[in-house]
Amino acid sequence: MRTMMAIVTGAALLAGCGGGSDTAPNPAASKTPLALSETQKKVVALPKRLQDGVMLRAIRDAGLTCQAVTELTRVETRADRIRWRVVCDNSEPYVVEITPDGTAQIRSRN
Repeated sequence: MRTMMAIVTGAALLAGCGGGSDTAPNPAASKTPLALSETQKKVVALPKRLQDGVMLRAIRDAGLTCQAVTELTRVETRADRIRWRVVCDNSEPYVVEITPDGTAQIRSRN
């Protein structure tokens, strides 16, 4: 759990280093509730390539198989958790939820 929080926080800090114009409009941004934690806000603000990395690391840390994220879609927020639908290169679908403390919870969607 501590490792995942460090990964999410580290990725969020990397986003502050610049790195080009890899930011695309996020259609799910309008679904963002007003009560996101600072860690959740940092993850939402990451460029897509860094969000892919956060999701890939979370899935791998959970002991699941994923070599690359091929699809990342922000879905509705539930309670205090922001959620993404993640598809890996093996066509394995997952839902990744980020809690207010930065912990990632992964659900396989087979």
